[in-house]
Amino acid sequence: MAGKNVLVTGGNGHIGYTLTKLLIEKGYNVKASVRDLNNPELTKNLKFLNADIIELDLMKPETIDEAMNGIEGLFQVAAVYKSWAREPEKDIINPSIIGGINALKSAYNAGVKKIIFTSSTAAIGRSGPNGKALTEKNWNSKSKHPYSYAKTEAEKRAWDYAKKMKMNMVVINPTAVIGPYFHRHTPSTFLFDKILKGKLNVLPPQTFGYVDVRDVALGHILAYENNHAEGRHLLCTKCVDGFQLMNIIKEIDPDIRVPTKILPMWRMKLFARYETTKALFGYTPIISSETVNEYMGKITNYDSSKAKGVLGWNPMALEDSVRDTINWIKHKLS
Repeated sequence: MAGKNVLVTGGNGHIGYTLTKLLIEKGYNVKASVRDLNNPELTKNLKFLNADIIELDLMKPETIDEAMNGIEGLFQVAAVYKSWAREPEKDIINPSIIGGINALKSAYNAGVKKIIFTSSTAAIGRSGPNGKALTEKNWNSKSKHPYSYAKTEAEKRAWDYAKKMKMNMVVINPTAVIGPYFHRHTPSTFLFDKILKGKLNVLPPQTFGYVDVRDVALGHILAYENNHAEGRHLLCTKCVDGFQLMNIIKEIDPDIRVPTKILPMWRMKLFARYETTKALFGYTPIISSETVNEYMGKITNYDSSKAKGVLGWNPMALEDSVRDTINWIKHKLS
């Protein structure tokens, strides 16, 4: 093990908060970073954990250097998780690519022993040839989707830097993260909120891989504590299409009204084009053409055998994760 004194960047996010919580439960001394200590929305939930909450901005290297004092292990989690922005390079791409390298440079200068770098299956891809399951060997190199491009480039450049400086870095690549402990919706949890509020009449034509945030946090810790862990580790509990996900939700709560039809791909593309056009007039689109091209109409399947074999990662049932996501939205999310 690299050491008990660790830093979690993005400690207020879904993965960052859950990872901080689990690390503390396992006896680690955790610094959890937020971008602005004066923003109570970013700190209010972390205050209930026994963590040292610090201010850190990945685009301001001096704040990272200060946070790295006395740290033996870095969990580089912080990143922008959204699919659309008016200025994607400024708001999505640069924080991931430049911010990730800034964190690694600071860790190198501070002599940090081990880094767990949070990437995504967005950096692996959406569909293999003839539906073949994607693995850690795959890269999503041709994507024009801002988030996928950012995650792919951020991970590639992180690997280039870590190898050049001979740093001990392991990467975690989760699919869409659900489960409890989020304090605002992410693109992965928003679908469940719309269903519970009866605001989703049809399903998008897509298959998604899902994984519970608690399993993602555990995967990070297993990678940190395992001296044999190396390279990338894909974390996916199960891939399901819209109908399969709705069946799970109905089994959990038969009173929830779920969509029963999937929107044809041509209508999805037309709707996205319409939404993107409205963005020219100051409207925030519900979905973009890049998102449709990236996520929809594809056979999606992932292979997590490396994480299971090397790390001993054993995820919970998807049904339990969906149930806890729904219950969290109903009872905990204000």
